[in-house]
Amino acid sequence: MAIDGNSVRRVMVLLFACLAVASGLRFHLNEQNDIAPTSSVGRPFYKGARIVGGSLAADGQFPHQVALLRSNALTCGGSLIDSRWVLTAAHCVYSGATLVPASALVVVAGSVSLNAGVRRTVARVIPHERYGNFQNDVALLQLQLALPTTAYIRPIALRTTSVPAGSEIIISGWGRTYQGGPVSTRLRYNCATVIQDQQCRAATGISSGLICFTSPVNNGACNGDSGGPAVLNNQLVGVANFIINYCGSSSPDGYAKVSDYVPWIQAAMRRY
Repeated sequence: MAIDGNSVRRVMVLLFACLAVASGLRFHLNEQNDIAPTSSVGRPFYKGARIVGGSLAADGQFPHQVALLRSNALTCGGSLIDSRWVLTAAHCVYSGATLVPASALVVVAGSVSLNAGVRRTVARVIPHERYGNFQNDVALLQLQLALPTTAYIRPIALRTTSVPAGSEIIISGWGRTYQGGPVSTRLRYNCATVIQDQQCRAATGISSGLICFTSPVNNGACNGDSGGPAVLNNQLVGVANFIINYCGSSSPDGYAKVSDYVPWIQAAMRRY
């Protein structure tokens, strides 16, 4: 009897839910986009990154940070890289296997509160053409109208070279402050440490296009607010992709390595 991919995915979601309950780790599966079906490391990967622990951001502290809304609700984070362009995660712009139409998305910039800031509708959604199985998880959003440059809204430069292991980067986003906890009403940020590429590959089974960060237990990324930035020296180095096991665990968090995607980003922006 033939079994389609969706059936396999549903079975795996149920399996991991049962394992989570048995081990005392409970995942809110309605917040999870997918579980990697072919992970060579045998761990559940969950797409999403909200900030666990850390501190509240001050007004203007992260002028590149934007929120991505769908049906007027937070769906992801993103980074302003040009007055009309936002870089986010590819899985943020899909609903299952269907690309979310640009008309369904709104970008909010210029505020640490989701209830304020400047809103822009989206003109075009461009996911990476080879996105899948937790790889090439980047997408561009072209805005209908350019955003102004102010003290609270400013594009960030893209990192074009690899980040040395041991570097301390800053991650930011809205959302749950711990596994299963309440969402944050203000933007939060935290610090994380870059690990060696070979450690990242061993932890994730992904050999390229990824940068991994570790944080103390009960700190780091969590489910739901994917697409948010990782920053070093005022350069964008990562795009939030997934967590392993649960929020604030000792496992590394996976971010798309921006330096690997600069040629793709530049080529896509030139087309429009």
